[in-house]
Amino acid sequence: MALALILSSTNSWAAQHKDPANGCAVIAPRYLASSDYTFQYQGSCKDGLAEGKGKAIWTLTNTPHKQVVWEGAFSAGVYLPPPAGIVSAREWTGRNVSDTVFFDMGALPAQSGIPAARLKVMAASDLTNYPDPCAPRTMWVTNVPAQAMISESAAQSLLAAAIDKLKTRCGAKLAGPGSRQDEHPHLQVRAVSTPDLESDRYGNPGPVLAEAFIPLLPGDPIERYSNQAAAQQRQQQQQAEDQGKRQANVQRLRTFFETHKASSWTKLRDLAENPFRYTDRGVVVTAARVEVAVNPNNALLYAPDEDYCCGAAAELHGDVAQWKAGWRLLAVRVLGREDRSGGWTQLQLVGSEACTESRCEDWLQLPARLQDGQKP
Repeated sequence: MALALILSSTNSWAAQHKDPANGCAVIAPRYLASSDYTFQYQGSCKDGLAEGKGKAIWTLTNTPHKQVVWEGAFSAGVYLPPPAGIVSAREWTGRNVSDTVFFDMGALPAQSGIPAARLKVMAASDLTNYPDPCAPRTMWVTNVPAQAMISESAAQSLLAAAIDKLKTRCGAKLAGPGSRQDEHPHLQVRAVSTPDLESDRYGNPGPVLAEAFIPLLPGDPIERYSNQAAAQQRQQQQQAEDQGKRQANVQRLRTFFETHKASSWTKLRDLAENPFRYTDRGVVVTAARVEVAVNPNNALLYAPDEDYCCGAAAELHGDVAQWKAGWRLLAVRVLGREDRSGGWTQLQLVGSEACTESRCEDWLQLPARLQDGQKP
């Protein structure tokens, strides 16, 4: 009498094939769940899933002599293909995967700062074929301290160690969807900090510390390498450097104000729009680009708007004989506007410093942008 098959599923692709006689289930492709097949499992079982030695048999209903047989060891319903060496396995229930399982291949050799990393291999079934870690979709290294991956050399060494471990087990059989089938095959390896793979809200494993396509052949280069742990460290270092630079600029700007007894900061545009607001403020500080020296004691200034459109201009009086064109930080007194309609704002030079960056960012990159009338 033909056996029936009871099917349950945790996602829309992979399925648990349950023997109705003993209630034990095997994780296998949904393709085998069609009405063309009947299913039977013989062997050990734990919590309703095949565990230990066993045999899963799918028999074509109209052709009984044609069978699909998986015989050997099982873990949590997942068949463990030979050779030996797989510690355990489980079904992956994340989204956007097809008949996918994870194999725990055991510990990787300890490295400095990475004492207990493990290799997990994601593999998928194909019609009637069982998933095989020697045909990996993606290789994962788990239980990796993020701090250890800050070192690029340590990260690349760890990813390569994963390939070496699987090569030792699988030999020439090693291949997979992540491998380019030419003279330079590569496999994808990813490292995560969690002891096991965990699914995010989209059903994907992560977050990934580092990843790359590692070559199977010695001497071939690593491809598509990225290291989020190292990138985050560099970002934090850059933020700390930027913060230090901003604080240093505050102190330097304060010294400039004190040296020239300046009362406040203002933009050249504000000076150009209405210089009479500033004639009673004494010395003010601004930044502008020196366009041209008209004579040794006179220069034309310009400062573009924030969007580099239009801008403002003014005329500066003072010793400019040795100045080059470019941006300068200026301490000035506001004289008013030249005595003709639409004339330029007139400024008297008190002191200045040449800037190395556009808009004097080497002076004005501060924790908070100076507003009109403020002091640093």
